[in-house]
Amino acid sequence: MTSGSKKYAADGFTYLEMLLSLMTAALIMAVMPNVMILFQGLTLHEDHYDTDIFMLDIIEVSNAAKEIGAEGKSEINFKTDRGKISYSYSSGRIIKSIDSAGFVTLMFNIDSFVITETKETIALQLKGAADETLIFKK
Repeated sequence: MTSGSKKYAADGFTYLEMLLSLMTAALIMAVMPNVMILFQGLTLHEDHYDTDIFMLDIIEVSNAAKEIGAEGKSEINFKTDRGKISYSYSSGRIIKSIDSAGFVTLMFNIDSFVITETKETIALQLKGAADETLIFKK
């Protein structure tokens, strides 16, 4: 070892490293409230995926149906190769059932489910989260 050189331990922070880390933390803390305000101002679009799933399902079933009928104003039925498929309204939900065995909830937040039957058609009108009208030929 030469007499003019000193060796320092590699552990610990130097004063400059400490200042840089404090400056970085202060910068992040100064910008954070503005970032939070930016994200709070964003509005998200409501997506009604259950409406899409219901529409795809009932159209597929109606296309495969041999016979279409209604039971009163609360249930629409499709007779298919898989059996009798029913869509009914209960407590703000649309429920699908196959041969009256079990059920699957397809839609929520429905205010009204109105079935109008004529000699040639059955119209299903939905109000609520989705405002849709479907007309099926008998």
